[in-house]
Amino acid sequence: MIKRLREIFIKNRLWIIVILLLNFIFGGLLWLSNEKAFVYIFPTMIIGSLILYCATAFILYKNDLKREEALSNFLNDPTIDRENEIINLFHYKEANVLKNIGEILRENQNTINNYKQEVEEYEEYVEAWAHEIKTPLGLMTFVLDNRKDEISEIVYKRLQYVRTKMQEDIERMLYYARLKSTCNDYFFKELPLKESCAEVIEEYKVILQEKGIAVILDVGECKVVSDKRGMQFIIRQIISNAVKYKNMEVSHPQIVITSDENEQNVRLNIRDNGIGVKAYDLPFIFEKGFTGEVGEQRKNSTGMGLYLAKQISERLEINLEVNSKCEDGFGVTLIFPKVVV
Repeated sequence: MIKRLREIFIKNRLWIIVILLLNFIFGGLLWLSNEKAFVYIFPTMIIGSLILYCATAFILYKNDLKREEALSNFLNDPTIDRENEIINLFHYKEANVLKNIGEILRENQNTINNYKQEVEEYEEYVEAWAHEIKTPLGLMTFVLDNRKDEISEIVYKRLQYVRTKMQEDIERMLYYARLKSTCNDYFFKELPLKESCAEVIEEYKVILQEKGIAVILDVGECKVVSDKRGMQFIIRQIISNAVKYKNMEVSHPQIVITSDENEQNVRLNIRDNGIGVKAYDLPFIFEKGFTGEVGEQRKNSTGMGLYLAKQISERLEINLEVNSKCEDGFGVTLIFPKVVV
């Protein structure tokens, strides 16, 4: 308040100086005309002027606060009613400017609302499509499982490869849509790490065989409390990256999955011997759309896998740590806090 009053005095200092000069001029004339009257009247006139200055400054201060509050409400909600409330607090020229601002804000708000509605409809359509496409994928899985003997081994593996990749892409779409949802259906329970990892490896079995990548699963009987679908989604993204960025010059490509634990947490370590990531790219690997520069494989990458993995891990309270040396592989560690069940 004191700071604002000081600002008001500084802003109106010219008028204050003029009035003070007039007081001194009238005081001088009064002194010339009647010295005795000057002794009593001039101090009273100065004190009265000071009281008038302070009262005026306080009134201006209250009016400024009222205008600021009304302006803030108007900017947050630029309706016609808000506009009518605020223009009465400003001068004619300022009121006209506020009317123009109100029209522009309302037009922009309508445009934003239309875009929001279009985006919501698009997201709903994409999510619905992702769910609907699961039906033919499920049918494809059913046919592959029941007609395996009637299909050549090469064709069977190719179809399994395509099915797994399609499921992977669809799952990413669904999780991306879920990130923007205000309601998340995570279900936390105690999970055996080894079994959860083995299920993901089984899903990627055909792709891993196709790429000639061996998986070494050396996970102890560790248990963590987490959402199974979310946790396995994170593991899938890491394994998918290991497959995608395989080092063609390595004779025995592999993914090594290990675990360790202490009193505070359980750590799941997933490391490959692929092309790795350059040191200057490491701080950005979890950013949306980031693909880095290493290898021809990254040209067709979307940069969404690790971004989604990071977003889901934050919601599940799983910390992700990465370590990599270019052309010497890439490793991700999932750190689960220990929870007493």
